[in-house]
Amino acid sequence: MVTSTTILDRAHEIFDAHLGVNKLRRTPERFAILKEVYECDDHFDIESLYTSMKEKKYRVSRATLYNTMELLLDCELVRKHRFGEQQAHYEKSLHHKQHDHIIRTDTGEVIEFCDPRIQNIKATLEDIFDLEISHHSLYFYGTPRGKQKEKV
Repeated sequence: MVTSTTILDRAHEIFDAHLGVNKLRRTPERFAILKEVYECDDHFDIESLYTSMKEKKYRVSRATLYNTMELLLDCELVRKHRFGEQQAHYEKSLHHKQHDHIIRTDTGEVIEFCDPRIQNIKATLEDIFDLEISHHSLYFYGTPRGKQKEKV
C-alpha cells in the first residue's frame, strides 16, 4: 500500500527532476504548492488554493500558483478539468485511480465514479485503432430526473 507521505515524496522527486531537466528554479513556494495540492482530496480551483494557502500564511502570489500549476501539468502530477462553463479545476494525479465525472448542471456538483466497462471500451478502441490510450476523460452532464430547466 502506498501512503500519502510516500506519494508526496515521489511527487516531490518527480517535480524536482522536472525542474532540474528544464533548468527552472527550485523555489520553496513551488514545493509548498505541490504539498498543498497533494494534501487536497478533492478537485480545486486556483482561487480556492490561493485562499487556503493565504490562510496558512504562505507567501505565494496568484501568478506563482498559475505558473506552478502549468509546471505540475507538464510533469503529469496534476490533471486539469473544465466542468461546463466553470473555471478550470485541478486534482492530483500521481497514484490517483482513473475515474470519470458526472456534473450536475443545476448545482455544479461534481460526482466521481469508476465503471470497469469503460476500461473494456478503452481496450476495444486500442484493438480497433491499433494504438495505446494513455489516459482519457469522460464527463456526463445532467440534472435529477423530474427537475425541469428554468426558462430564461
